[in-house]
Amino acid sequence: MSAQESKVSPQQPRKRGPILWVLLAAIVIGLAALMGFLAGRSSASPRIAADPEFPISMASEEEASQSQSAVDPQPVPTQMPTAAATESEPTPNPSPTPLPTEPPPTATADVQPGGETASPDESNALENADFTVLYEVWDIIEDHYDGEIPFSEEVLESIISGSLETLGDDYTRYVPPDVAERMRQDQDGSVEGIGAYVQENDEGMFEIVRPIDGQPADLAGIKAGDILIEIDGQSIVDFRFDEVILMVRGPEGTTVNLKFLREGVEDPLEFSIVRTRFEVPTVEFEVLPQEIAGDATIGYIRLTEFNSNAEERLLEALDALLDEEITGLVFDLRDNPGGFLDQSVAVADAFLPDGVALFERNIRGLDETFRTDDGDVAETIPLVVLVNSGSASASEIVAGAIQDRDRAVLVGETTFGKGSVQQIHPLSDGSELRVTIARWYTPGNHTIDGVGIVPDIEVATPEDLGGQEDGQLARAVEFLLTDQ
Repeated sequence: MSAQESKVSPQQPRKRGPILWVLLAAIVIGLAALMGFLAGRSSASPRIAADPEFPISMASEEEASQSQSAVDPQPVPTQMPTAAATESEPTPNPSPTPLPTEPPPTATADVQPGGETASPDESNALENADFTVLYEVWDIIEDHYDGEIPFSEEVLESIISGSLETLGDDYTRYVPPDVAERMRQDQDGSVEGIGAYVQENDEGMFEIVRPIDGQPADLAGIKAGDILIEIDGQSIVDFRFDEVILMVRGPEGTTVNLKFLREGVEDPLEFSIVRTRFEVPTVEFEVLPQEIAGDATIGYIRLTEFNSNAEERLLEALDALLDEEITGLVFDLRDNPGGFLDQSVAVADAFLPDGVALFERNIRGLDETFRTDDGDVAETIPLVVLVNSGSASASEIVAGAIQDRDRAVLVGETTFGKGSVQQIHPLSDGSELRVTIARWYTPGNHTIDGVGIVPDIEVATPEDLGGQEDGQLARAVEFLLTDQ
């Protein structure tokens, strides 16, 4: 057949096929989502989530817990805990110019990257769009494509996700029904997977933040920094993060085969891991043993996520440690991906007297101040806070408030750098739309979005957290003992 003969001649208009009806539905859904976005907050109670890491138990989101209004990037346990965090260290935060502690009366240009302050009413992208070419494209695909046409649900999800990418915001995203359901199941803290925290790094690769002690990934020999490249013989290049999480996770007792790249090792490493079901404890605490703290009675609390029980569990731990008459406290927020906004404020309140916890603002005029109150149990005890590049969102709210108000020093590495708030909108088919609705600022009016919080004392994160080889913990204890 000649090139001329192979050309497709114009066709008469025909009845729309099923995929085109799906496209129409996508447009309607997109309009509804856009209207919801323009309307700002819904009447639902906001939840805050940290998204960059998921436990991929893997266990996830969060994902660890997911929040209705999310402020996080979140590592997800795979179980590989939403929001996000990336292992790559954020750009160090430059010394900020001091600003008034009270926010300005209206949102300012620094709320939006690049100083853009265009009114949301000026954008009617979908209302003014002409979808003629879109219909033409899928008419041709249905008639002439030499291959399998995807299911209508796949096309719909692709259209929605692709349209959201035009916003240029990593945290405004569409979550398919199966992923959203798995995240909802994880909210009780019990997950099924391999037991590791994973994140999507700056190169778009799926990187192990750390395996969870004693869980299958740890026992198999997977290490922090390992890059996942293949699941059950299938390359995951160009797969979405949510898709990778679902592929790694699965029912307890089933086996998943994983292939990783490891720095310094020439050939890929392969692991065959039996998934298990386990719970990620919200709080772990103890009086540090003598080999770490010497003769001092120093308490240690690790908060793994800001779920709905975070404040309650933290206060229980504080009461138990204070009964032991501790003389100092190490509060560990490392690899904590975030969670509920209200829980971050409540946790900060346990350590801070009356004052500002954070400011929340957006270009629509939102300007809200969250405060802490006097009279909480740990406002005066000597304190050091541990952070690293996996400390995200709600963790950064707490760390930023404590640092800005000179309550304690931060030890560790620059935090993840997620300073935006997401609101979760459940959709009619069980999927979710997560929309960035605001930015938050520390009490000193500093944004951490994209830069993170620089600790007062910088110490590299160890391979294993806790114990005698944990240099960050050792430095925190040293500061409590010497005040320097």
